[in-house]
Amino acid sequence: MRLAVDMTILLLSTISVADTDGTPMSAADLAFMLDVPQSEVGPSLGDLVAAGSIRLDGDAYRLARALTDAEMAKILHLNDQIEELRPLLEGIPEHLDS
Repeated sequence: MRLAVDMTILLLSTISVADTDGTPMSAADLAFMLDVPQSEVGPSLGDLVAAGSIRLDGDAYRLARALTDAEMAKILHLNDQIEELRPLLEGIPEHLDS
């Protein structure tokens, strides 16, 4: 099975949770948490800022407004994709030690 994950929506979801928890994250924090190079999160963060979904507060990203219905629908779709993968990932270690 091949699954294409929308990085922009994954970041928006992560920023939403972090901001709600009172722990906004920098681009480096987001890249580390998602285990992707920081160069992969930059363009999506730029798109989200340009769309008015998030804002940069110092070096941390925060929600700029309430999520739209369309954004929520995309986040729920992402959640469904993750739930579909969960059984395939059970028992696989997060990181393999050399």
